[in-house]
Amino acid sequence: MRRISKNAIEGCLTQAWRDSALAAKTTLNAAATSADRKKILDKASSSQVWRDFYELLPENIKSKCWYCESEEIRSDMPVDHFRPKNLVDGVPNHEGYWWLAFDWENYRCACTFCNSRRVFDDTSGGKACKFPLVDEKQRAYTSIQPIANEQPDLLDPFDPDDWKLLWFDNDGEPIPKDPSSADQQRKVRNSIDIFHLHEKRIVRARNDIRIKVEKEIKKIQECEGNKAIELEAKNALMDMVRDTEKHSKAAIVYMRNHRNMAAVKEILELD
Repeated sequence: MRRISKNAIEGCLTQAWRDSALAAKTTLNAAATSADRKKILDKASSSQVWRDFYELLPENIKSKCWYCESEEIRSDMPVDHFRPKNLVDGVPNHEGYWWLAFDWENYRCACTFCNSRRVFDDTSGGKACKFPLVDEKQRAYTSIQPIANEQPDLLDPFDPDDWKLLWFDNDGEPIPKDPSSADQQRKVRNSIDIFHLHEKRIVRARNDIRIKVEKEIKKIQECEGNKAIELEAKNALMDMVRDTEKHSKAAIVYMRNHRNMAAVKEILELD
């Protein structure tokens, strides 16, 4: 899970894109029925608004999935509507948050495995139209109801605290960070299923990160004052925790197992 700054995104959006999004939203709002709205949302011109948004983002923001931090091992990376635009899974009579379809604050960059439902022999997951809330009574059904009253019961890259709640065990399996409240644990476990964070390939990729971290840590521990070897190992560790690197959160998690080391404290900026 990445933490994404809204300010960093807003500065990338051009007036031309804002105009196209506003025009699409105006057309959508003018639709007489839900069927008419669905037809509009299914048009290529609507998809173009979302594709253009993605293209405007700098590489450091769109280089990996905001949910799982993967690149090619999880296929392509479309734009996910955090609040689903067509319907909400498990919520009868909800037509989706269609009024947010062209609102960039409802967009998240997500790989196909996080965004679309997948069922395998050992795991299943993918967001699709899921959007659980802590209190279902607070759900907005129309544009005049405030979404600010909703408490999403899944992790959000735009929430500055959510990314800290996701942790990993020594096999690469996703778990809630310890300590966490019961509510926080439920939020993390919901997200593991919804974003398919326990899928075998991504678990293996995190475990590979753990092995790489351990190798570099061992070099530092055994370098016996050899500054060249220590510097090389520290640079390798610093590269792994860069926000643009795949699974940088996993690297942070596994480096924290060695937070008593001065080199690790320096890299992670620990007190």
